Amino acid sequence: MDSEGISENKCFTFTWIIENISYSWHKNGECIQSPVFVVDTMAKTKWRLKLYPKRDEETEVEFIYFVLKREMDSEGPKKFEIFYELSFLAEDGSVLKWNDKKSREFEKGDIWGFGEYVKNVEVFKIRRKNFQPEDVLTARCRIWNSIRAVKTDGYCFARTRIVVERNSFLWKIKQFSSFWKSVCEITSASDGKSIVTLNFFPKGGQTNKTLISIEASANDHRVKFSTLRLYLVDTTGQKIECLTEEITLDNDIKTASSTFTFSKEKLLENKDRYLLDDALQLRCECDIATGTILEGIENISYGCHPLMQKGSLVQDDLKSKKTSLDSTKILKENLESSYKENFLCDTKLRTKSRTYPAHKFILGARSPVFKAMFTNDMRERNSECVDIEDLNDDTVQTMLQYMYTATVPDLQWDSACNLYSATDKYEILSLKSKCGSFLKDNLTQDTACDLLILADMHQDEELKSTAQDYILNHRSIFNTNEWKLFMRNNALLAAELLYLTVKE
Repeated sequence: MDSEGISENKCFTFTWIIENISYSWHKNGECIQSPVFVVDTMAKTKWRLKLYPKRDEETEVEFIYFVLKREMDSEGPKKFEIFYELSFLAEDGSVLKWNDKKSREFEKGDIWGFGEYVKNVEVFKIRRKNFQPEDVLTARCRIWNSIRAVKTDGYCFARTRIVVERNSFLWKIKQFSSFWKSVCEITSASDGKSIVTLNFFPKGGQTNKTLISIEASANDHRVKFSTLRLYLVDTTGQKIECLTEEITLDNDIKTASSTFTFSKEKLLENKDRYLLDDALQLRCECDIATGTILEGIENISYGCHPLMQKGSLVQDDLKSKKTSLDSTKILKENLESSYKENFLCDTKLRTKSRTYPAHKFILGARSPVFKAMFTNDMRERNSECVDIEDLNDDTVQTMLQYMYTATVPDLQWDSACNLYSATDKYEILSLKSKCGSFLKDNLTQDTACDLLILADMHQDEELKSTAQDYILNHRSIFNTNEWKLFMRNNALLAAELLYLTVKE
């Protein structure tokens, strides 16, 4: 039977949730293993998944390896032929990455799967928010009997948690104006022993400014993976990012350092803001994985999906994450279908080049501006079209997609800026917030001035403050041609920034 025909048959679905996946220390052929699961409807064969997050290959690009293993002590015949499919799932249950179904004969102890399954950088960096919502990776394996179709669907949910010890504390460095070095020990809550040592010390730079470095050292073999974030705490108690980059330790890197974005002279010049009684306060957040992993099967069922069972252990957990059977998702699909099929549309949005059929009810429910158009004595109320010639086609399509489904495609900087302006105009506040968050998270030295202009234009003080703080913390922007152009065209905004530098 071919892979298309087998899809119509009943199968066994194993869903594996891996929590704190970003703290995985596994590399050079090391893997994370799922709990073992037994498929009763397929001769009680025993299986597990194995995930290799960081394979050390000769190629320049690292890939995640994802494989299925039949256990040595599995019941059933010596050779068992199956079709199987491996995939990664998004938060709403949709498939992010999958391979075509494979037919394979598994002997006991056999391992088969996909070597170069997906690029490591795509899962852990580029599309991290898609693959790892709340630092959780969801993997799925579906198995079909190649020889004889089973009569009942089976479902199994398992969870693996990389245990992370999270430490947060206030580190006060007294007599900062004359300090030479300060040392802080981070101890384990389990036994009180020191596991990471922090060294805070000044060092000379290429200029007359005194740079400040933070060095972290793992002094306990239990530290498999650790991240350190530091924030400067000003005299009002506000946290300010102060490291050029997050410090990371693992099995290979036992000592690492980062440099302050503020020089010692800068802090002393602004002692009223940063130094209380000549003491510098740092907020330290250190997360440490010591190699402990918790795992277990949470639910297994046949003939009835676990989400349909009253009181299911996974029911509450997965409903909150909008699984594929969630009624909210079904509603989204129905609304999206009505939009795509132009079913009973009663208005159109018209740009310079295209018209987009839509429903007044949906537009009015999602936007108070559209609601006013269609209910008050305005020309749009009786017109078949709403002219929005100031928006481009991509922006209108994305805005409509969100209004019908509450989802947006992967944003880029320009599209997010355009969409932010559109949602501000039509008061689609939830989408405006999404765009604002994206712009904050993807702010760079090349885009900071543009964001400042955008925020000021729409009177968004929070977004404006974010752009101002970013520029003030990256003073090299003042030496660029972009800044010169910005000053020429936006004199008032430039003056506000210069005032803030003097005020500091």
